Amino acid sequence: MQKIIYILLILFVNNIYCQNTQDESNTRYIDFELPSISTYVVKLSNIVGKKLVILNFFATWCPYCNQEFLYLKKIYEKYRDKNLEIISISIKEPYKIVQKFAEKNELNHIILIDSSGNTAKKYNIRKVPTNFIIDLNGNIIFAGYFLPNEEFIIQNLSKEKQKEVKQQRNKKKKN
Repeated sequence: MQKIIYILLILFVNNIYCQNTQDESNTRYIDFELPSISTYVVKLSNIVGKKLVILNFFATWCPYCNQEFLYLKKIYEKYRDKNLEIISISIKEPYKIVQKFAEKNELNHIILIDSSGNTAKKYNIRKVPTNFIIDLNGNIIFAGYFLPNEEFIIQNLSKEKQKEVKQQRNKKKKN
């Protein structure tokens, strides 16, 4: 029994250690161009600088990724009109599987396919899900296996959008 507790403790500490909630060095994003499941090509540099970007690397078979999509859907619906873009990238999976997965789960954000795995290599992906948040200046301000809380996302929206979100929250509190 002690061995099991010890192993669980090591796994827990490893996950906490690997969770980097804010990258102090403000590493720049790495540009890429990948096909989407909607038959168009997306170039990251065409989005960065216009919106806060959540970059989510995933696999359809991953149970943690599936759980995370519930949160991503909620965040996307709430903030897509407030300068937030979510880009999920499937790694080395066939187009049809990813497309069916997105349809089944009613995912409305951008879904890309990294069939070669080269983009995942550029971002040094070791596990899925792995997430990055890229600010309006093109800096990676978050990297981790778990997504940050909603407050972190709100804090990094543009100043005008932050005010708008806070005003909406205050209205809801009054009602």
